[in-house]
Amino acid sequence: MSSTFYSSSTLVAVLILILVLLIIAGILYGIENNLKNLLRDKDPGSVESSYYQRVIKPVVSEWNPTIVTLVVIAFVVVIGGIYGFKFGMEEVGVQQGYSPDQPINFSHKIHAGTHKIDCQYCHSTASNSRHASIPSANTCMNCHAGVQKRDADGNVSVEIQKIYDAIGFDAETSKYIDGYEQKPIKWVRIHNLPDLAYFNHSQHVAIGKVECQTCHGPIEEMDKVFQFATLQMGWCVNCHRQRSVDMENNKYYEDLHSDLKSKGKHYISVAENGGLECGKCHY
Repeated sequence: MSSTFYSSSTLVAVLILILVLLIIAGILYGIENNLKNLLRDKDPGSVESSYYQRVIKPVVSEWNPTIVTLVVIAFVVVIGGIYGFKFGMEEVGVQQGYSPDQPINFSHKIHAGTHKIDCQYCHSTASNSRHASIPSANTCMNCHAGVQKRDADGNVSVEIQKIYDAIGFDAETSKYIDGYEQKPIKWVRIHNLPDLAYFNHSQHVAIGKVECQTCHGPIEEMDKVFQFATLQMGWCVNCHRQRSVDMENNKYYEDLHSDLKSKGKHYISVAENGGLECGKCHY
């Protein structure tokens, strides 16, 4: 997972190291060659001609330096272009594995995993809105007004206290503080799509019956959330090609289902139902 972040920088570092080593090797070779030439000038029979002097140099001396220079430049440009294209396709804007620190160390493993809290209890708009809402502190307080994890000294845990500090709740009296100026919890967004892409959660959750884990990974196992998928266009397109439309259990597709059954068909992929049309996501 983390290799996604440093793979490109590692490659650049390796290429720089190789270049430095080649330069050092060239300098050392030049020094050695100069020393041999000096010895050969003083005593022509004291230094045996190198393989380069005997075999390579006679061939290289026949080469046109302009053509050689152009070939080297073309080679460097092609290699650089291939690397640049690969970097642009796989690295630029891709945040797979991104896992920023949050203002509260909220564990999905505890809430969604251990306690089996449904994702849409907190992200309540996922099935009826374009966006899956970030829960407000009030949603947290539905449980944590009563669920108060405390340490051996009887103090409320640091993370739960952050909720109380944001909303103005006194854990000792179990009452909200009158006149308290509430402060929003500044969660850090993890999953970002480019402005040119349109994605509707309700279309996928309510109509497509797509499980949260399909895009967000095993969220119920994450103590700290990270971006599971690349969220690149190719990743979305492959899903549309592979996933079938659930027509039997969805009234939205009743007419389509009846039409297909009349034609003797019982299966249609999202792609075959218009899921690859450019205007569906880019309009």
